[in-house]
Amino acid sequence: MPPDPGLLESMRSIGYTVESAVADIIDNSVGAEASQVDILFSAAGQFQIAIVDDGLGMTRDEAITAMRLAAVGPRTERKPNDLGRFGLGLKTASLSQCRTLTLVSKQAGGVTALRWSLDHVIAERGWSLIVLDQREAETLFGWTLLAELDHGTLIHWGDLDQLSMTEGSGQDDLDLVAKRVREHVALVFHLFGSGDGARAVKFRLNGGVIDPIDPFMAHSRLTQPTPWESIEVEGQTVRLMAYTLPYLNRLSAAERDRMLRLGGLRETQGFYVYRGARLVIWGTWFRMMPRSEMAKLTRVRVDIPNSLDHLWALDVKKSTAVPPPQIRKRLGELAKTMMLPSRKVQEFRGRKLQPALNIDYMWDLHVNGKEFRYQINPEHPTIRAFIEELSDTERKLFALVMEDLQNTFPVIDAHNRLSGDSVPALPPDQSDLVGRAMTGWLLTRDQGVDKETFILSISKADPYCLIPDFEKHLREAMAE
Repeated sequence: MPPDPGLLESMRSIGYTVESAVADIIDNSVGAEASQVDILFSAAGQFQIAIVDDGLGMTRDEAITAMRLAAVGPRTERKPNDLGRFGLGLKTASLSQCRTLTLVSKQAGGVTALRWSLDHVIAERGWSLIVLDQREAETLFGWTLLAELDHGTLIHWGDLDQLSMTEGSGQDDLDLVAKRVREHVALVFHLFGSGDGARAVKFRLNGGVIDPIDPFMAHSRLTQPTPWESIEVEGQTVRLMAYTLPYLNRLSAAERDRMLRLGGLRETQGFYVYRGARLVIWGTWFRMMPRSEMAKLTRVRVDIPNSLDHLWALDVKKSTAVPPPQIRKRLGELAKTMMLPSRKVQEFRGRKLQPALNIDYMWDLHVNGKEFRYQINPEHPTIRAFIEELSDTERKLFALVMEDLQNTFPVIDAHNRLSGDSVPALPPDQSDLVGRAMTGWLLTRDQGVDKETFILSISKADPYCLIPDFEKHLREAMAE
C-alpha cells in the first residue's frame, strides 16, 4: 500500500519556520564535513534561496538516496557527528517553504542534479524524481559558488509559495527573513562558528560572515561557570554545565546588545540542549520550575549524544526535545543548585558585600510574610546628621516627608523596567562621592563632629561603601 504522491503536499504542514528549515539543511552540510556554508537569498527578481557547502559531495546513487524519504531511519546507528535523525530533513524542511527542491552535488569532477517538483508529482500521480543535466544545473541561483569548488552540494529552493504567503512578497519582507535566518544560524551553530569544542565551520549569508552568538558569554571574565556534571544513561554520558551571566549594568552597551540578541533575559533562561554540538532547544526549564526573575541570569548547557535520541523524543524539525524520566529528575536537582549564583547576583546587585562590616544602607527592607516594603533608614549617617540639626517641628515635618517617600516608592515600575532588562543608572563615581563626603564634613565639623568618627561612619554607609578603599581616598582628600 504505497502512499499517494500527494503525501509530499501534506508534509509541508509539519511546522517548520524558514530559519528552522535552513538549519535542517545546514545539518547535512555539517555532517558532510563542510568547512564553509553559504546561505543565499535572491537580491532581486523571483524569490529564491540556496545553500551551498564545500562538503564531501555525493555520487549519483548517494544523491538519489538523499532525495528518498526516510532512506535512513531513526533507529539506524549514526556517526557521532551526524546531525540527522529521521532521514526526512532535506525534503520536509525544503518543501515546507517551496514547491521545487533541487539538489546539485559535485564530486570527483562529476555533477548530479535532481529535483522534486510538487506540481510534477501531482500531475504525474507518481513518485517521479526529475534528473537535470549540468547545463540546467548551471542556470540555478547559487551555481557560481558550487562551480568554484572541487566538491560540495547546492540545495536550491524555487517557487517559494509558503514563504510569500506567510512573510510577504516584497524585497523588504525577504530581507527581514534573511535577518532572522542569520540570527538563528549564529545561535544554533555557534559552537561550530567559533570552533569552541566543535569542528570549525564558517557560515556566510549573501557573502557576509555570520558571527556566532554565544548564549553563555562563556569567554567573559564576568560570567560564572560551574564545573561539568555528568549523568550516565544506557552506557552513554549526558554532560551539564551552568553559567551565570553578568548583571547588565556591569556590561558595556555593545555587550548588553549582544546578550539581548536572543530576547529578554527572563525568556531565555533555562536549559540549552546540544546534540552533536548543535543547539536543539533552549530557554526552557522543561516545566521543572517556572521562569523567574531570580533565575533569569542562569543558563544550563546540556550535551547529549545522538545515540540517546530515542530517549529525548526529538522531533523531525530537531526543535523539540523532552528529557527522559531517568535524566529529568537529575536535571531538576542540578538546576535548583545551578541557579543559586543567579539568585545571589540578583539579591545583592549594586551592593558591595562585606559581611564582617555593619553597612548602613539608605533603604531598609522590611518583610512580613509574603509582603515587603522599603523604609528609609533613619540611622544612615547623612539622615541622622540632618535630623539632629532640626527643631522639633521640623523633625515632625521631615518624618511626614519620609513617610510619603516610602509609601510612593515605585516598586512596580522598577520591577517592570528590570524585567524588561532596562539597566539601572550606575552610582556616582569615586571623585563625586569623595567630594560629597567632603561637603558633608565641612557642614558638620563646626557642630562638634569628630573627624575620625565622621570618616568611619560615612565609609560604611550606602552609597559610599560601594567604592573600593573609599576610606583611604577620603583621608587623602582631607589631608590636602
